[in-house]
Amino acid sequence: MRIARAIQLRLTRWALSPRSADGARTCLAVFFLLAAIFPSALGAEEPEGGWKSAESALRKAILSKNFEVAQRLVGELADTDDVRGYRLILKYAVGGHSYDLDRLAGRKLVAVESANVRKEVCSAVSRGRNAKMKIVLLAVLKRWRDDPLAMKTLHAELRNPRKEVVFATIRLIRDLDSPELSMEALIDELGRRERRPRDRIYFDLQRTLEDLSGYKFPVAADWRNYWKGRKGGKKPVPKNTGESRTVLFKRPTFFSVTVDSDRVLFIIDVSDSMKIPDTVIQKPRRPVEEPGRKGRTVVVKPDGASGSEKAPVPKSKLVPRITRVKHELLKTLAGLPTHVRFGIMNFNHQIGFFGSAPPPLPERDKPIQHAAAPALLQASKANKQKAYDWVRALRPSGATRTDLAVTRIFGIPEIDTIYLLTDGEPRDEKNQKIAPEIVLTIARIQNRFRKARIHTIGFSQAGYTMQKLCRDLAGQNDGKCVLLD
Repeated sequence: MRIARAIQLRLTRWALSPRSADGARTCLAVFFLLAAIFPSALGAEEPEGGWKSAESALRKAILSKNFEVAQRLVGELADTDDVRGYRLILKYAVGGHSYDLDRLAGRKLVAVESANVRKEVCSAVSRGRNAKMKIVLLAVLKRWRDDPLAMKTLHAELRNPRKEVVFATIRLIRDLDSPELSMEALIDELGRRERRPRDRIYFDLQRTLEDLSGYKFPVAADWRNYWKGRKGGKKPVPKNTGESRTVLFKRPTFFSVTVDSDRVLFIIDVSDSMKIPDTVIQKPRRPVEEPGRKGRTVVVKPDGASGSEKAPVPKSKLVPRITRVKHELLKTLAGLPTHVRFGIMNFNHQIGFFGSAPPPLPERDKPIQHAAAPALLQASKANKQKAYDWVRALRPSGATRTDLAVTRIFGIPEIDTIYLLTDGEPRDEKNQKIAPEIVLTIARIQNRFRKARIHTIGFSQAGYTMQKLCRDLAGQNDGKCVLLD
């Protein structure tokens, strides 16, 4: 490095000397060549003790989980502005070891303008096998939106075999909010996945295309035609859905939230408050038309009378919350396609899973015993029937251990979409209120690299704290929040 600096100084003096005016251009050309070959040697300082010492110190800090030291070393390596320092950061510091360490490394990388360092980051994403590292670095690539290589690398991860990486990629592309950058890559991937059973990735691609364009098309071919026309300055002509050859199956919903995945878990609060009845407005049944003689139509009313009277006034009645939930869940399960794998979990002060016996009630001052979480089951007719019987047998009792439920969610490796229904504030094993932030923190830590989507459904009557928890939990985990009256 000292030799390179000496060469730099000598070349600069020679180029500026009047006696060497004829050779100034040549000298400057040599200087810039050296700068291209040894960019760090001409303008950066080597870390104290050398590169091998710096690598050993960073590796030791990571292995011993001394993340305060690791953060200091990452800062020092980044300050060298040397590609070798960033290689060490990529090799050791990025990968889910520590939330704060990942954030620091990410901030340092985002600020980089060196083309060589950016190539190293893109190469680490393309060739790396660590899904956690990829997810951290993908967020860095998103910030380099003006770099064609960064965008190409980001779009290539749409084909990653790890679905959590694909979930993160699609979310980042949606946040870019730039059709010009990503529409073609999204359409190509949608077309590739149309040949497979519909899963969350497929529906996420459709959702992102709709968000970026403001239009909605059923298949990739229609999206390609739309995008080709838009680049040519043409507005798409709305298609007559009745003339489309594409058959679109109606997806089931759970309290108006569409089931947009093939790996789903339903979590049902069965605490004692679920016994509470709420006033429910009943929709009047639509009159049934029956053909009469000579083509005449007779309107048969629910009470059996006929004639033309005023439309019936909506009625209301008290319905226990658990009854409403059972009815809705049974309807949702009935609509699941056979390729979907599903699970059901209930929670109060303990956890129960469909397909396993509930654990015994814990004795006082003893830890709660948990039932083992079974694998998700295929939505076959036989499994649905077993699920119907299990749901009908649910009985409310106990406290609302939302923290425990959220913790146990991530013990099932297959799930990528969760529907959590609750009607109360989180409580501990002694039925004392706990801060909703505890539940949010658990979800943030457990779901940081899992990227499962969490939809929440809550009963508005439970109060502001529960409503805010439902909104925050869904917003934090890319889901929707529905509050029931």
